[in-house]
This record gives sequence, C-alpha cells and structure tokens, in this order.
Amino acid sequence: MADAPKAAGPALALAAALLAVDPQGLGGARLMGPAGPVRDAWLETLRQLLPEGTPWRRLPQHASEERLSGGLDLQATLASGRPVLQQGLLAAADGGVVVAAMAERLAAGTAAQVAAVLDQGQVRIERDGLSAVQPARLALVALDEAEGDDHPLAPALADRLALWLPMRGLGWRSAPEAGDRADWADAVAEARARLPRVRVPDELVAALAAATLALGVDSPRAAWAAVRLARASAALFGRELATADDADRAAALVLAPA
Repeated sequence: MADAPKAAGPALALAAALLAVDPQGLGGARLMGPAGPVRDAWLETLRQLLPEGTPWRRLPQHASEERLSGGLDLQATLASGRPVLQQGLLAAADGGVVVAAMAERLAAGTAAQVAAVLDQGQVRIERDGLSAVQPARLALVALDEAEGDDHPLAPALADRLALWLPMRGLGWRSAPEAGDRADWADAVAEARARLPRVRVPDELVAALAAATLALGVDSPRAAWAAVRLARASAALFGRELATADDADRAAALVLAPA
C-alpha cells in the first residue's frame, strides 16, 4: 500500500485501534523507520488494545522452515513410539500477531512462507512422514528499518499489509500515550463484536476502487484493503453501515500517495 500521511499521537493510536478491530482482515502493518520510543509505544498500544490472551509472537531473523511451520517432535515421538507433531511459530500465533524485527532482511523463503500463511490462514506440513493442516489466522507487524540503498521489504509481504506507517523523524512527543489507549479500549472491544454485521455499500467500494486507480497505486490488493479498513472504521465508530467518512479514512491510511 502507499505511505500514509505522517501521523502522530492520537492518529497513530487510531491506526493501532483499527488494526486491533480486524487484524487478520487488514493483514497487518508496516512500521517504517528505526527503533525508538514512537515505534515501541505503537506496538504497546496495539498489544493492549487486543483482547487479553491474544497470541503475540516475535519472528526470529533466521528462523528455519521447521521452526515456522512445525515438524516432528523427536523427543515426544521417541517417548510415545508414534509420530508426534511439534507446533511451529505461525500456528502458535493463530488468532494473534507476529512481529518481525528488521523485516527487510528476512530471507526470501521466509517471506514467501509468511505471505502464504497471511493468504490462507493456515499452515500445511508435509515432512518426516507427517501430513497436517493447522490454523494460523494472524496479522504481521513488519518492523522495516530499510533506508537509502538498503534492500526493501519483500513485495510479497508489503503488498499484504494494509497499514504503512512512517516512523522516521518522529520525536517522542508523537508517540501514542496511555490516554490514547484508554480512549480506544472499550470502542475496540465493541467494534470487534460489531464487525461481522458491518457492510460497505457498493458505491463506496466503487469509489475506493476508483481512488486506487486515480492515485496510481499499482497493488491489486490495495482497493480490497481499503474496503476492509473502511469496514473496520465503521465498526470502531459504532456503525453497521460504512459511510463516506470511513471511506475517506481508508483512502488516507491505505491509498494516500507517498
């Protein structure tokens, strides 16, 4: 998706709240910039706005395919005398969030593996004589520290994340505050329950598709991500029918040009 306008304080908290409403539907967020208080505060805001007990996993930089997807639990297999499956990190994050530090440096194979899980919402295991499918409905938060000539975040991941949030150049005064989190907490909980009933009118879907073309956003997924964000926005603001305000918010956060 295209870069969102530089957002600070309450606006960043709003972005976290929208992702907390529909993490799997929005795919996740790309936080662009180095580590710092603003990024840390945004992550903490998102974590606190999610339901208690929501899985929150860190993606190791050089995680193996087996570590991500799972495989044979050798110790348990030897003890039981039959093949026993060991759950991988992605299945363990089902219903939650995976945070990838220095996401721009992820190996191509790892990026492709995570992208497939974001699409399918499940992990398929075919190894060591085992065949299994496990649910892995998750959102990805990619911490993208690339700058200048650095290798960019894999397009397969960037294209699946509805929110692109620039963090570079924001001082600590821009960080979401505890008050911002408190302001959204009840609204997010109610919005998650309301979300299945929310509808985006056909005319708004058409308008977002047209805006995608007009803004020159070349991702075929962008219009759909904008529709999902408009839906989350309507739920967050207490509506079961998305309005032009929700579409405007989606266009600003998902489709706005860099």
